[in-house]
Formats: sequence, C-alpha cells, structure tokens
Amino acid sequence: MIDTSFNMYSDANGGDPDSTSLTLRRYHKLLWRKLLPSGELFDLRDGRRGSYLFYSSPSGDFSLGSDAITHSYKNQMKKKWLTTQIPEVVQDLFDRGSTIGAYLIFPNNQIDRKYTINQARGSSPVIRM
Repeated sequence: MIDTSFNMYSDANGGDPDSTSLTLRRYHKLLWRKLLPSGELFDLRDGRRGSYLFYSSPSGDFSLGSDAITHSYKNQMKKKWLTTQIPEVVQDLFDRGSTIGAYLIFPNNQIDRKYTINQARGSSPVIRM
C-alpha cells in the first residue's frame, strides 16, 4: 500500500529523502515495477554500491536516481525576498512536494562525463528557473 500523503522527510533522518528515505526507495520500486514491451520485467533493485536503484537487462545496466520535481524555493537564499513574504504558501508547497507524487526516477548513468538529466536540471540556470 502506498500512502500518498506520507512526507518523505519524516523517515529521512534529517537527510535528503532521495538518498536516505527507505519509504521513498520502497515506493519507487513498487510504482515503477512493470512489464516492458520486450516482455522483460522492469524490476528495480537496490544494494549496488554507488547506485540509488539499478536495473540490469540484456541491453545493459542502468543506474537510476530520484529527485523531487517540485521546487518551493524554501531554502534558496536568492529567493528569500519572495519566500519571506508568503511563508505559509511556501511551506504548503514544500510539504506537498515532499510526498510520493512529487518524486521521479531519472537515468543516472553519466555518458562521456556529461551531466545526467537530473544534474543538468539542477545546474543549468535556464532549466532551474
């Protein structure tokens, strides 16, 4: 059973839920498990050193990372001028963005030492806005 109101920070022990929440990892494994068009089962595993989750297939090994797709700007210093004006709205958005509905998994394999999708999303000012 998946609790869509569960706040992933509540079992993250003060860390980033993407790396420390056991509930988030378990939910990803449940939600993304399915048969692929090839007939293979997309069955995410954990326990591989250096990978959040991984999938092995005849096509190769794939490392996957997790991240929230929402952004409340709650902890971003450059946005304090705005967030301090609407603290209740910012906190509500942060809380809603801390549930399973806000998290995705991303391919985490670096190719030719270039950013992964999620690294580019977090680093590029064009995407980050």
